[in-house]
Amino acid sequence: MIKIKYIRYFILALFLSWVMSSPSFAFHPLSTDDPGTTEFRHFEMEWGNDMVWPDDSMEEFSGYLALKGGLAPGLEFDAAVNFFYSIDIGDGYTSGWGDSEMLLKYRFFGDGDGPFNMGIEGIASFPSGEADKGLSGGDNIIPTVFLFGTVGHGPIRIMLNAGVTFVPEDNETMLYGAAIEWSVAEKWQLVAEIFGESDFDEGGGDDPLEGLIGACFAPADWLTLSAGAGFGMAPDSPDYHLTFAALVGW
Repeated sequence: MIKIKYIRYFILALFLSWVMSSPSFAFHPLSTDDPGTTEFRHFEMEWGNDMVWPDDSMEEFSGYLALKGGLAPGLEFDAAVNFFYSIDIGDGYTSGWGDSEMLLKYRFFGDGDGPFNMGIEGIASFPSGEADKGLSGGDNIIPTVFLFGTVGHGPIRIMLNAGVTFVPEDNETMLYGAAIEWSVAEKWQLVAEIFGESDFDEGGGDDPLEGLIGACFAPADWLTLSAGAGFGMAPDSPDYHLTFAALVGW
């Protein structure tokens, strides 16, 4: 029984790393990122929350707090900490701190607003979570590298992501996402995406795949509110996923 419990902890930690680290470093409510960067010498703070239903009942209510800063034109540094209000770890519910992440994002083509943009970002996940509660991904720093780009100018943009997570003593995990953004009004945007991961060395396992639809509303220049509803498209994905966030800039 002990071995089964710790195996479940490990699988849960890997799943939480995918669910939680991506939204905190993406174009919320999407897991897919865009080439936009925080303006030079400006800062943003984002408070996000996620509710996940792996089956027919909610088993996770978690959040993150991310600080984003513009280091130079087209260059952004982010830092985020994850936490769990309530999560079922197999033998009951618990709460506490999850792992933290840092990101460096660089747009090397385009100005962020034009019809074609490309960039790269590196993410490092640090094992700072409460491991005794099963809320950490392990003992190692886990790096992820992403390439991202956008096509389109005006009311509709298409965003594409591709990346890889290097898990120590395990197979690398490929990450991918495709999203569309539609500016329906001056302050409103509708978004939709498909985002997933695949461990190609496993030989045909069920890989997580999720679809999501959502909206962004900017009532002021310094404030953006966003929310989305996701649904699983593969057996290893949660049935439902709700996410909402507030972004403040200065």
